[in-house]
Amino acid sequence: MMTSAPPAGMPLEPYYEALRHEANVLGPGLEQAQAERLGKVEEEIARCMAEAGFDYYPQTSAAVPDDPSWSAANEQDSAWLWDRLPVPQLGATREDVAAHGYGRWELMPPSVLDGDDPEDQAAIAELVANDPNAQYLESLSKPAQDAYYKALDAMEPFEGGYMGSSAMPGESGSCRDRAEQLFPNPALTDSLSDYIYQDLVGGMAEIRWQTDDDPRTLALDREWAACMAERGYDVTEVHQVGDGGSPSVTSGPVLAFHLAINTGADGQVADIGLYPNPSLPKDQRSMIQSEPEKAVALADFDCRGQTDYMARLTQIQLELETAFVEDNRQALDELLAAIERNIAEG
Repeated sequence: MMTSAPPAGMPLEPYYEALRHEANVLGPGLEQAQAERLGKVEEEIARCMAEAGFDYYPQTSAAVPDDPSWSAANEQDSAWLWDRLPVPQLGATREDVAAHGYGRWELMPPSVLDGDDPEDQAAIAELVANDPNAQYLESLSKPAQDAYYKALDAMEPFEGGYMGSSAMPGESGSCRDRAEQLFPNPALTDSLSDYIYQDLVGGMAEIRWQTDDDPRTLALDREWAACMAERGYDVTEVHQVGDGGSPSVTSGPVLAFHLAINTGADGQVADIGLYPNPSLPKDQRSMIQSEPEKAVALADFDCRGQTDYMARLTQIQLELETAFVEDNRQALDELLAAIERNIAEG
């Protein structure tokens, strides 16, 4: 789900812009180094697996092209580089939303491949047909498969599948673990990570979730939900308790986004959860830009307008960002200086 961009001139924008500039300058070289490292890791895994008595076919990674638009192409995979509002992105005009809704989305693609849908099964068959390691595994007996997974990833059989090791990196003794320790990830040593003011950059990214949890946002979400109810859509806030025992609330337009995901092409909602069952038909767990999906998006668009949602949400985040900058100005200035040094050193 692509979240919405805030207007220009937000307090944190100069710092996000510096992070993006650094990634654009140094990122392609780091990506190339990671691709080269992957090749070495895969070759070492093959050697180790051969010692254990198994075949393993190294997986390859294509070289990173010399593309000046690297940063733009990498945007979706580097969400931490972008100041965002915690609300699903919609088109700027009602006509755009009527034509495209929220766009095309599929949640949890790996889980989707576990489904019974014929399209999913065809995708699985294609993966196996193009993966020599999958073909080799199919040729092994069940005891040999168990031994293969243990040697490769220290995985043990568990309820019809395999469960990963709980060992810390470097301690499992598996071929993959040993290979990855032998060839460290360059992202951990490259100058792109030298600024690692982790708490600071993490605090910047946390602002959007503080905005999401702000009592003013929850009140705004309830206004928006009442508007959606008038249009026949039940998007009541969802209360949950996380793994750590802390309560959380999911509310607002993100629920409309998930409602559209769960709405089939015939308008029927088979599953109202935030994480659709992968055994459901694809149109009830994916965004296919059907008319019922676009109708949900249109209602969301209209209710955002009726409640002045985006302007009010932006004001809440503006206040939180302003306070963050005031509280962390010295560290933020040091971050900018560190980025300048990294770029200068290449």
